[in-house]
Amino acid sequence: MIRPSRIAAAVLVAASLSASFSAPALAEVLPVPSQEGWNAARQTVTLKSGQTIGFVEMGDTAGAPLILIHGYTDNSRSWSLLAPELIAGRHIYAIDLRGHGKSSAPECCYTPLDLASDLDGFMQAKDIAKADVVGHSLGSMTGAVFAALHPEKVDRLVLISSALAVPQASADWLWENVPTLPETIDPNSQFMLDWYWNPTPVAVDFIDRERAESAATPRQTWQGVLEGLSATDWSPLAARIKAPVLIIWGAQDGLFDAATQDRLKAVLPQAKHETYAENGHNMFWEIPETVGPVIAGFLAD
Repeated sequence: MIRPSRIAAAVLVAASLSASFSAPALAEVLPVPSQEGWNAARQTVTLKSGQTIGFVEMGDTAGAPLILIHGYTDNSRSWSLLAPELIAGRHIYAIDLRGHGKSSAPECCYTPLDLASDLDGFMQAKDIAKADVVGHSLGSMTGAVFAALHPEKVDRLVLISSALAVPQASADWLWENVPTLPETIDPNSQFMLDWYWNPTPVAVDFIDRERAESAATPRQTWQGVLEGLSATDWSPLAARIKAPVLIIWGAQDGLFDAATQDRLKAVLPQAKHETYAENGHNMFWEIPETVGPVIAGFLAD
């Protein structure tokens, strides 16, 4: 006869073994949020530095990590049109740079170097050892600087509408407009309409929300990024980038002209290039169904 005390002991041992060898958490497939549901999908994480970073997580949580970095006064919603083209087999993190979206907005420090430091902190906080990185405009500069400083953490790098430095004509236009912006910016003002001009129509439900969120960007972010970009030329770091690079540009880009692309080609001679003759700075909003497969193919190559 087995004594009750032995039965109880056996149950405790079995429970202990079950806890020790529990199955790993099941992977999830997180959908791309709708435009209406994007804000509700934003999460936040606080870095060791104290900076809070907002992000939207999408795709297969067991898939290869892919980090998307938006442009100047955009936010994670910037990727909502392209994400469906990239999501297959990927674990996507669309982040809000500091001062944008749901991220906290400190009074200073908005250079690509500062933003790259935040990206490093984000990867540490989310336990991401290595990822593919896709950046647009300011986000592309941030991604390039990060890939140069942390080559072991970037698998493949995509630079959309990028430049080594802001060309003089674009810098002059920004300096004429940004410092004099009102505290409350009308999203339908001429400046904002010009800021979000695209040669090809973009989905209204997206662009109206994106422009309104941009207009709500804190003043210190508008000014801080302008100052940071004005002091940035990351060409000395280019040789440190070890990841394969894809550079995408629209020939109607009103901020970064053909000369900026020639400079990129000179410092990244091994990079692949895709040019869209009829599209502009935000070509991945204009033709996501065309740009998306190109990026997905490069990342999977």
